[in-house]
Amino acid sequence: MSLPARAFTPPPKVDSAVVRLVPRPQRPTDAILDALQRVTAAAFGQRRKMLRSSVKTLGGAELCAQAGIDPDMRAETVDIAGFLAMAAIVAAG
Repeated sequence: MSLPARAFTPPPKVDSAVVRLVPRPQRPTDAILDALQRVTAAAFGQRRKMLRSSVKTLGGAELCAQAGIDPDMRAETVDIAGFLAMAAIVAAG
Protein backbone atom coordinates (compact mmCIF):
# COMPACT_ATOMS: atom_id res chain seq x y z
CA MET A 1 0.00 0.00 0.00
CA SER A 2 1.32 3.46 -0.85
CA LEU A 3 0.98 6.39 1.52
CA PRO A 4 1.27 10.00 0.41
CA ALA A 5 3.61 12.38 2.22
CA ARG A 6 0.60 14.28 3.63
CA ALA A 7 -0.27 11.21 5.77
CA PHE A 8 2.59 12.15 8.14
CA THR A 9 3.30 15.13 10.35
CA PRO A 10 5.57 16.74 9.42
CA PRO A 11 5.25 15.46 5.85
CA PRO A 12 8.44 14.00 4.38
CA LYS A 13 9.56 14.91 0.87
CA VAL A 14 8.80 11.41 -0.42
CA ASP A 15 5.84 9.05 -0.52
CA SER A 16 5.98 5.95 1.66
CA ALA A 17 4.92 2.34 1.28
CA VAL A 18 3.64 -0.23 3.74
CA VAL A 19 5.11 -3.70 3.37
CA ARG A 20 3.72 -6.78 5.07
CA LEU A 21 6.26 -9.49 5.89
CA VAL A 22 5.04 -13.00 6.57
CA PRO A 23 7.41 -15.34 8.43
CA ARG A 24 8.29 -18.63 6.76
CA PRO A 25 6.56 -21.67 8.26
CA GLN A 26 9.94 -23.35 8.84
CA ARG A 27 12.69 -21.07 10.13
CA PRO A 28 16.14 -21.95 8.78
CA THR A 29 18.62 -23.24 11.34
CA ASP A 30 21.06 -20.86 12.99
CA ALA A 31 23.90 -22.42 10.97
CA ILE A 32 22.08 -21.73 7.69
CA LEU A 33 21.22 -18.19 8.79
CA ASP A 34 24.89 -17.55 9.62
CA ALA A 35 25.92 -18.96 6.23
CA LEU A 36 23.18 -16.92 4.53
CA GLN A 37 24.64 -13.77 6.03
CA ARG A 38 28.08 -14.68 4.65
CA VAL A 39 26.69 -15.57 1.21
CA THR A 40 24.61 -12.40 0.83
CA ALA A 41 27.44 -10.18 2.12
CA ALA A 42 29.78 -11.68 -0.47
CA ALA A 43 27.20 -11.62 -3.28
CA PHE A 44 26.23 -7.99 -2.75
CA GLY A 45 29.62 -6.78 -1.51
CA GLN A 46 30.84 -5.69 -4.92
CA ARG A 47 28.72 -3.82 -7.44
CA ARG A 48 27.68 -5.45 -10.68
CA LYS A 49 29.78 -8.59 -10.31
CA MET A 50 28.78 -12.02 -11.51
CA LEU A 51 28.18 -14.50 -8.70
CA ARG A 52 31.17 -16.66 -9.60
CA SER A 53 33.40 -13.68 -8.86
CA SER A 54 31.61 -12.25 -5.86
CA VAL A 55 31.28 -15.56 -3.96
CA LYS A 56 34.73 -16.79 -4.98
CA THR A 57 35.92 -17.04 -1.36
CA LEU A 58 32.96 -19.32 -0.57
CA GLY A 59 33.37 -21.63 -3.55
CA GLY A 60 32.71 -19.47 -6.60
CA ALA A 61 31.35 -21.17 -9.69
CA GLU A 62 31.37 -24.59 -7.98
CA LEU A 63 29.14 -23.28 -5.16
CA CYS A 64 26.74 -21.84 -7.73
CA ALA A 65 26.68 -25.08 -9.72
CA GLN A 66 25.96 -27.17 -6.61
CA ALA A 67 23.09 -24.80 -5.75
CA GLY A 68 21.70 -25.00 -9.29
CA ILE A 69 22.43 -21.34 -10.02
CA ASP A 70 24.02 -19.95 -13.17
CA PRO A 71 27.39 -18.55 -12.01
CA ASP A 72 27.06 -15.73 -14.58
CA MET A 73 23.99 -14.33 -12.79
CA ARG A 74 24.23 -11.17 -10.74
CA ALA A 75 23.18 -11.21 -7.07
CA GLU A 76 20.11 -9.05 -7.65
CA THR A 77 18.64 -11.65 -10.01
CA VAL A 78 18.92 -14.63 -7.62
CA ASP A 79 15.75 -15.55 -5.73
CA ILE A 80 15.50 -16.37 -2.04
CA ALA A 81 15.53 -20.11 -2.70
CA GLY A 82 18.83 -19.73 -4.57
CA PHE A 83 20.47 -17.89 -1.69
CA LEU A 84 19.13 -20.47 0.78
CA ALA A 85 20.53 -23.28 -1.39
CA MET A 86 23.97 -21.65 -1.43
CA ALA A 87 23.78 -21.04 2.32
CA ALA A 88 22.90 -24.68 3.00
CA ILE A 89 25.97 -25.80 1.01
CA VAL A 90 28.22 -23.34 2.82
CA ALA A 91 26.79 -24.39 6.21
CA ALA A 92 27.38 -28.06 5.40
CA GLY A 93 30.90 -27.04 4.52
